[in-house]
Amino acid sequence: MMIIVDSPSQKRRNKANNFEKLERKMRHNENHLNTLADLEVLNRNSNLAEKAAILEERIDKILKSSDPNDIIEKAICVLEQGYASLFEDYTGSGIEAQQMLLESLQLIKDEQRTALGEKKNVLCQASNYTLDARRLMFQALNCKTNDSFFDKNSSVELLEKGLQYLSNTSYPREKYYIWKFYYAMAYSRMPDIEVATSNKTSISETAVNLFWSVIENLPKDNECFTIYRARSYAYIGHILISTHKPSDAYQCYSSYENDKQFQALLSTPLSSFQCANNELSDDEVVLSREGMSLWLLYKFGPAKNIEYLEKSERQLSSSILQKPCLRRFDFLQPE
Repeated sequence: MMIIVDSPSQKRRNKANNFEKLERKMRHNENHLNTLADLEVLNRNSNLAEKAAILEERIDKILKSSDPNDIIEKAICVLEQGYASLFEDYTGSGIEAQQMLLESLQLIKDEQRTALGEKKNVLCQASNYTLDARRLMFQALNCKTNDSFFDKNSSVELLEKGLQYLSNTSYPREKYYIWKFYYAMAYSRMPDIEVATSNKTSISETAVNLFWSVIENLPKDNECFTIYRARSYAYIGHILISTHKPSDAYQCYSSYENDKQFQALLSTPLSSFQCANNELSDDEVVLSREGMSLWLLYKFGPAKNIEYLEKSERQLSSSILQKPCLRRFDFLQPE
């Protein structure tokens, strides 16, 4: 993947440091394919052709192997590439823009408190425009185009392929469903279109199903999985609200008709965020998804509920103030 070596921050560091980092990863797992590939490229670029050739042979042997452990290594290789693709849109400039918009909104509001007459009205408009800009920026950081869904190197395709590799292995069940959480995330960022498959399930419905499988299969009594369960609830709530569909429109969820908790989420999508907060309070992703959902309810709901707008602003502000860099949480790597 060349994530360590080729990232902008790492390009400024010397080769010895890059070698050291990759070799340290190798000590943790000598058959880790992405690390082997990075080392092979680094050696080749450093005019160490013999070492590069040895690494290339090791990679080829693992790729052709039918050993169960090597199959898992191939799966993890593809899954990690899908994970990298999933987060590639979170650029430093986008994150900085979010923070600057928040600061601008606060400055406008400070000025608005002492303004009078026409000046106050114009500042009020500026405040609303800035708030809309923040929401649009959030959406831009959390979506992709139609083209990316059909790209064989998209996060959806890579994560799906990796999960298929793992399906008949002894890979730990909990870690499998953590990867499935990222697969659900990848689906949730796609436009809500009908997928050209036999069951004609829409992307949003597929994402909800995937997130629900994460909730059902990750144990609640283990704190390691709390963040995945909480964020799965939040994504479900946001998807149900953003698609503007009433609960009786979800005929594809007939397999859950006897699941009282799932049916409650369908009938009252906002309750998803209560479930999320019960799992993990003050999480930036839960806050941001709830804030966006409340704004959608205010903007497109049957009545302009000002409480939704006010709470939306609080939740979005809390999310950005709490974690300005939109922190990614670490995946539980295999021992």
